[in-house]
Amino acid sequence: MVYVTADQMRKIDKYTIENIGIPSIVLMENAKAQISKHILDKKFDTAYVFASVGNNGGDGLAVARDIYNAKKNVKVYVIGNIEKSSTDFKINYDILKKLDVDIEFVDENTKYDITDNDLIVDSIFGTGLKRDIEGIYKDTIEYINSTKAFVVSVDMPSGLDSDEYKIHNVKVDCDLLVTLQLPKKSLENYDKDYVVEDIGIPEISIKKVLESN
Repeated sequence: MVYVTADQMRKIDKYTIENIGIPSIVLMENAKAQISKHILDKKFDTAYVFASVGNNGGDGLAVARDIYNAKKNVKVYVIGNIEKSSTDFKINYDILKKLDVDIEFVDENTKYDITDNDLIVDSIFGTGLKRDIEGIYKDTIEYINSTKAFVVSVDMPSGLDSDEYKIHNVKVDCDLLVTLQLPKKSLENYDKDYVVEDIGIPEISIKKVLESN
């Protein structure tokens, strides 16, 4: 199995978008479908999606739409400044707003009511994390870990470095990790099961990048 670094994965995405011509929002839709298939067959009262404002969060918001369309209860908690959101995050955010999905921005006064019968989608940090997690992000991850809800992480458990098995102060202890297209380098030492799901990146994109590194 080929494991890639965060930089290699970023270059693979970039090559696919710029040279092959597959828009990033299409890749996000493909990721959404692959993540959702591991969620929609599960029994839960409410799914709570925790999302930062980058593309990992955008994946989570897209998944929230699938949960909503499946007529299941879903609520989204956004962490971060919407003014600093990625383009694809904002697209999915605007869709959810038009669908009247319940969205709350996390701050120090946020109160949760997550039970053992609920499900959590962790889409806070993806492959780009290289700094220690502090403040409201740390508090949120510690709260997620304190629940007994079933936790699904998108691409990486938030807080785990992609390139080496290093925890950036705190990480989400997920029950299921769905990593996208290729496993990341640090998962060679990951002590839990995870699944790798294809999001439609052509083999030529992977070969071009890996052969040049």
